[in-house]
Amino acid sequence: MMYWLTQTLADHPALARAEAPEGVLSSVEEARFRSLTREKRRRDWLLGRWTAKHLAAYYIELVTGRRPALRDIVITTDPDGAPRLRSQNGYASIVDRLAISISHSHDHAFCALTAAPGYVPGADIEYVEPRDPGFATDFFTDAEIARVRHAPPSAQPLLTTVIWSAKEAALKSLRRGLTVDTRQIVCLPDEPAVDGWAPVMVQCCPELNAQVHRGWWRQMGRFVLTLATADIELSMNAAGSIAEARRIGDGVVP
Repeated sequence: MMYWLTQTLADHPALARAEAPEGVLSSVEEARFRSLTREKRRRDWLLGRWTAKHLAAYYIELVTGRRPALRDIVITTDPDGAPRLRSQNGYASIVDRLAISISHSHDHAFCALTAAPGYVPGADIEYVEPRDPGFATDFFTDAEIARVRHAPPSAQPLLTTVIWSAKEAALKSLRRGLTVDTRQIVCLPDEPAVDGWAPVMVQCCPELNAQVHRGWWRQMGRFVLTLATADIELSMNAAGSIAEARRIGDGVVP
């Protein structure tokens, strides 16, 4: 099962001021936050942590019946730049099993987590807007370019955004990020689902020596959300369903 949550700067007045809401950050995170000098970076960083901590707290409450304080959920960064959850005050046995991914765009944050052993989530949110004609040539495979060109002109900005976002999600799930040529992954999305997630076919080039288990996408207003799970143990045994933690723990939707 994969859980996900989106939130915005409007969800707390302190976030828009690039200030940490009270009771959110641990002492380690406060030190990291103080080291950020650009206001936009401070807002994005806070919003991502705010969203990820609420999602993790929701999951912990779902499993234990107890909701932890947000400052007891600590988000560190691995050497490859991926976020990692840690916990204080008795939740480590649960939190250490969780893998998360965080993305933000235009004052929105999107976070996904899973407890499936060996599986790494990749989450990406992108604002839908027209892109330069050379964008697809620079970053897409021939199959992806053909998919965009065969779509009606009015649908091409959305389709281009979905493909690009799916690449970002897939590369995050592989713990590679944009360190490799994006044309080493082929992402071909299905038609949109009504109020739900549609599949994305993800295929990795042999040079990556990696495998993305599944991909999904959906539209949310002017944004695209994409998810991917990489099976770092090259096993196909874990479940692949998705659930939403609505807002701040308002239940799940299978």
